[in-house]
Amino acid sequence: MKENKIKEFFKSLRGLLDQHSSLLEEDIQESSDIEEEERISIEVVYEPDVKDQHGNWMSAEEIRKGYESFCSNLEAGVVEPNLFHYQNTDLFEIQKTWINEEMDVTVHGSEEVVKAGTWLVKIHYKDDRLWELKKSGDIIGVSMFGYGLINEDTGEITELTFEERKE
Repeated sequence: MKENKIKEFFKSLRGLLDQHSSLLEEDIQESSDIEEEERISIEVVYEPDVKDQHGNWMSAEEIRKGYESFCSNLEAGVVEPNLFHYQNTDLFEIQKTWINEEMDVTVHGSEEVVKAGTWLVKIHYKDDRLWELKKSGDIIGVSMFGYGLINEDTGEITELTFEERKE
């Protein structure tokens, strides 16, 4: 059952990649081509105790451990920006990542509540086409590209790591 969901996910991902295949090219448009914008997005990486699109979830403690693994592996060059779990890219950069620590906060304007323990990331889009897709809603959110254990009965993810896999 879960294997079929994974296959369907990658099939829909392939369709998106085919539709926007120009994103996989290596050229980056100069920012002078369009009116200058900051092209910054702050995204939720993972929220504690909330099921994701796959029915999985993590506790705040497990998110913290995964975040620490991500940060150390990002600094070491193991983790790189990636499009759709398909190809490493320099079309955007991770400027900052952090855990919303002490309390729930409400984002001014959107009124979205960010729970304490939520992992966030600040992304700078360097490519005009990718930024336009982000603004239009064709690209939404971010996805972790790590490894962990999933309890098949509860959906809980534990032991999230971003270290290189040795197979």
